[in-house]
Amino acid sequence: MEFRDKETKIINFIEDFGCITESQLDKLFECDKSTIRNILHTHFINKKGDIFVHKQKSINKKVIAAIDVLCEYKGRFKYFYKNFEPIYLSFLNKNNELYNIIVSEKADEKGIVKMLNNKPSGQWNCDKLILLFEDTEMIDKIETETPYLYCTYPPVDIIK
Repeated sequence: MEFRDKETKIINFIEDFGCITESQLDKLFECDKSTIRNILHTHFINKKGDIFVHKQKSINKKVIAAIDVLCEYKGRFKYFYKNFEPIYLSFLNKNNELYNIIVSEKADEKGIVKMLNNKPSGQWNCDKLILLFEDTEMIDKIETETPYLYCTYPPVDIIK
């Protein structure tokens, strides 16, 4: 029973998020090779390199980056859920603080910073933001009252 529950959780996760790396899968779900083999052979999931991807989705580097952050918080969150772009993932930690993970590509970063600077802190519906940018170019342009971590990706590296 427990085996099937874990398998179902993994399949649901991949359906929701679209993709996950093998190392992220191992870190979040601690699954063995037979579970992975079964998921690949009996469900709508393919493996491209080290990334598992749902057959109806595509590999999304922003989702992979957000899941990297979630992996770093493993053991410190109660639950998580997929959110709507630009917030890729939200999670509640064990102190009941809600985090929103925002991921930006180079082409979108000015718009993301404008949104961060113009949106009052209470409208984020979270206690803290984790911001992922491709480089440090925007670090000094962010002016929000909501506490945040500024990170670069890939790989995810905390800057401020």
